Amino acid sequence: MTRFILQRAIWGVLVVMSVVTLVFFLIFVAGDPAVTILGPQARAEQIADFKEKKGLDQPPVQQFLSYLGVLPCIRKDSPKYQRGDGARGYCGVLQGDLGESYSHHESVAGVIGHRLPRTLLLATMAIVFELFLGLTAGIVAALRRNRWADTTIMFATFLGISLPTYVTGPIALLVFAFLLGWFPFGGYGVTTLDHLYHGLLPAFILAIAGAATYARVMRGELIEALRNDHVRTAKAKGMRPGRVVVRHAIRNALLPVVTLIGLSLPFLVGGAIITEKIFAWPGLGLLTIESIESLDAPVIMAVVLMFGVAVQVGNLLADIAVAALDPRIRYDD
Repeated sequence: MTRFILQRAIWGVLVVMSVVTLVFFLIFVAGDPAVTILGPQARAEQIADFKEKKGLDQPPVQQFLSYLGVLPCIRKDSPKYQRGDGARGYCGVLQGDLGESYSHHESVAGVIGHRLPRTLLLATMAIVFELFLGLTAGIVAALRRNRWADTTIMFATFLGISLPTYVTGPIALLVFAFLLGWFPFGGYGVTTLDHLYHGLLPAFILAIAGAATYARVMRGELIEALRNDHVRTAKAKGMRPGRVVVRHAIRNALLPVVTLIGLSLPFLVGGAIITEKIFAWPGLGLLTIESIESLDAPVIMAVVLMFGVAVQVGNLLADIAVAALDPRIRYDD
C-alpha cells in the first residue's frame, strides 16, 4: 500500500503541474491582464508601472519559474522582493506564497480563504444529496427490477445525466424560486441557517447528475450481487431477505460506487463553477469566473492548483477506501 500511495502521489504531482503549466501560459494567450484590470482608458505609463510592480514585464518563462518559487521574486510590490541584506528573496508557491490578487488588492490566500468555506458547504451538501438519492434510488430499482418503479427511476436517471447544470439550474429557479417561492433566487444569507437554506436548491441541482450516475451503477451492481452464490446460500439458510440484502449484497455493490465518488470529483468541481454563477453563490466557482473575466492570473492559478490537488487526493482516498472494504484488493501485489 505504501508503494502504491507514493506512486499515485508522484503521478498526481505530475498531473497537477501539467495542468498548472498549461493554464499559466494560456493566460498570456487570453490577453493582457494589465489592460484588463486597469481598463481601456488607462495610459501607457500606468500599464507599464502595473506590469513592473507585478513582474509582468519579464519573459513568460521567468514569470512562471518565479511563480513556482524556483527563481527569485520578480514582483516589486512584494515584501519578499528584496531581503534585508539586499539580495532578492523568493515569493512563489514552494514558499507558500500564492501572490496578490490584481482585482481584490489583497493576498490570494486571503481571497480564497474567504470563499473556500462556502464552496465546501455547497459541495458537502451536494455529496450528501448524491449519495442519499442515488443509492436509495438504485437499491429500490434493483429490488423492483422490471417493474414500474424500476422503469420510472431509470427514466429519471436518464434525464438527470442528459440535462446539464446550465439547463436544470434556471428551470429550478423559475419553478421553485419564482413561481412557488419556496427558495430564494440566490445569494448566501447571513446566519448559519440562512446558509443552509440558500444552499439547498443549488446543492440539489449540483447533485442531480451524480445521483443519477450512482443510481444506475448501484442498480446494476446490486442485481449482480444478488446472483452471487453466498447470497443464495444465505437465503437457503433461512436468513431474512432484508438482512441478506443489507449484509451481503449491498456491501459488495458499494465497491464500484466508492471508486465512482473519487472519479466524480472533477465533474463536481466543474458543476460547482456553473451552479455558483447561476445561483449567485459567492464561493470559489463564482470567484473563478470573476477572475477569468478580469484575467486575475494569481487567483486563477491558485484555484486551478487547489482544484487539481483536491481531485488527486479524492481519487487516492477513494482507492484506499475500496481496498479497505474489499480484502481481495492488494495494490502492492
